[in-house]
This record gives sequence, C-alpha cells and structure tokens, in this order.
Amino acid sequence: MTQSSETLKQLLDQAKQQQMFLEMFVRSWGDDYRLGGGAVFCGKGCRNCCSLAVHTGFAEALAVAGQLNREKESAVERYALTLRELVGGVKELPQYLRLHRDAMGGCPLLNDDGACSVYPVRPLTCRSLISTRESVWCGADFSKIAPEEREAFVAGLDRKVVSFPSHYVAVLQESGKELEEAGAQQMRSLLGFALYGNLGVLVHLCRAHDLAGAALQGRGEAERVIAEAGFDHPLLVTVS
Repeated sequence: MTQSSETLKQLLDQAKQQQMFLEMFVRSWGDDYRLGGGAVFCGKGCRNCCSLAVHTGFAEALAVAGQLNREKESAVERYALTLRELVGGVKELPQYLRLHRDAMGGCPLLNDDGACSVYPVRPLTCRSLISTRESVWCGADFSKIAPEEREAFVAGLDRKVVSFPSHYVAVLQESGKELEEAGAQQMRSLLGFALYGNLGVLVHLCRAHDLAGAALQGRGEAERVIAEAGFDHPLLVTVS
C-alpha cells in the first residue's frame, strides 16, 4: 500500500468509526426517548428532509463516491451542475438553503422508492437529523405557513430536547458536528488542510475530477481542481 492510499484509508476508516459511534448514540437516545413517552418520526422512505442541503467533510463524500453506480453518478453530476448555476449570484446562507429546498428537488442519491441508495455510508449530517415531529414538518417552508399554524407547531415542541425552534434533536446534531470537526482535524493533520462542502458537489468532484488525488498533492492542487470545475463558491466548498 502506498503512502497516498494509506492516507485515504485512514480518513475513510475514521469516518466509518464516527458513523458507527453516532449510529449507536442515535439508537440509544431514541430508545430512551420513546421509553419516556416521546416519539421519533424518522423511517425508511421518509424523505422530506432529503430536500435540504446536505454538507459534509471530504472523507464522508469520498466514501459515498465509492458506492455509486453509473445511474447515480449521472444523477449526482446533474445535481452538482444545476446547483452550481443556481448559486452563482447567491452570497447569503439563508438564501442558498431556501433556493436549494425550493428548486433542487430531492437528493440525487434517493432510489425510486424514496430510500437512500447509500444508506450504509450516509454522512453524519443525515444521521444526526432526527425528527420529533411528523415528516410533513421536515419539508415545510415556515415563511409560507399561517401564523397560527406556526404558533401551534412551536407550542408543541419538546424544548428539553430539540434545537429550538426546529423539531430536530439538539444533542444528536451537536454530536454530529463535533465528529465532523474531529474528521476535519484529522485531515488537517494528514494533509495540512480540510475540505467541507455540499455532499453532491464533493461527490461529483471525487468521481469526475479526482478530488482525492488532488488533495493528496496538497491544498493548492485541490483548490485548482475545485476552481477549474467551477465550484469555488464559499457556499459549495470551503478549504480550511
């Protein structure tokens, strides 16, 4: 095994271990919450959250890239190129998130039945997004909901556990973010920099532009590949 392949293996191995840890934490937390009378509404084919913009670290995107068939590779490419055009003049995160939800449709990694085609390697961002309310709320645009309905929603939230005013479990999201930062720190220790960005964009860059090979050559080469592919936008990919 070459030093380069060993470096990638270390990144992928840590990502896998982090995902396994979070998976056990989510399952344990959910069991305890249900025993206490709470409810978790996530399940297979429940895909309203899959219209949200998913951002992740390089290693998790690389793991997803390794699982794609030709059909999904093409779907991810279409997604990435469409998003690139969509966000060209966008500078603010809220506008980007709203545009993504309204214009991009579902995640390109979904199967025809609405299930995740890369479920075993789905990123921490997806694993940590656990809903305490019905799935209809995961796809809701609150700017378009009547005030009284919004007030009823907020009043029904379990403020002890959610990341208020959302209905997602706070401690699980916080754990996911901590694990992501640990992954970024490992990449910095191995390669001198970290990559973070939109999942579909990073996966496309890995598949079509050999982002992994570029990253192994250093920050400058990774930035060159990202820029030449047209994805050097701070809302799509960040290098730190």
